[in-house]
Amino acid sequence: MLAPVSQRMVYPPKHIFQMPGETIDGIYYIKSGRTKHYMDNNEGCFKILYTLSSGWFFGETALFLGKETSLYSQTETKTTIYLIPASETYRLMRENELFRDTLLRCFAHKMLILRYEIGNLAFNSCKNRLKRLFCAAVERENMTDPGWYNLRIHYTHSELGEIVGGARVTISRQLTELCNEGFIRIINRRIQVSAEQYHKYMQSSR
Repeated sequence: MLAPVSQRMVYPPKHIFQMPGETIDGIYYIKSGRTKHYMDNNEGCFKILYTLSSGWFFGETALFLGKETSLYSQTETKTTIYLIPASETYRLMRENELFRDTLLRCFAHKMLILRYEIGNLAFNSCKNRLKRLFCAAVERENMTDPGWYNLRIHYTHSELGEIVGGARVTISRQLTELCNEGFIRIINRRIQVSAEQYHKYMQSSR
């Protein structure tokens, strides 16, 4: 449905394809791959709003409000994206129930993500935000040494700061504290989570 009316673009990993201040005459659909969408300030601090994968739409806020985008959009893996022109977007919204419902569900899910993130920043410390991130990323089916889980994603200190909203020096200090507390350990620059601490944390979070 989308391919015949869209411009198909293929980007390599780590490619910024959209920047604040740009005007978008349409919306994007992720055919394959993964993207992240973030803000920064003049001091070099980053904050990731969300990451999106295959099947997601984005860019609808800027289009429908007639505003320039305020986010950086960057690929995390090789990504294929369809750019659906504004005229086709509005036509499909009028004529195609599947398109309209899927677009609205994507928008609603992103609003829910942002609502959770506001609550996370407002009510959780940087250390607790790191714990939540690590617990969400553990590979429970992949226990290397007895009692330790790997993470699905390898995070740098800068990436952790972008995700949880903390300066790099703060992230380094919190990682040291989490190591001293036995919540994580770092082997060959990769973070592993204590299975015992993971289950305790998940139980207390319910």
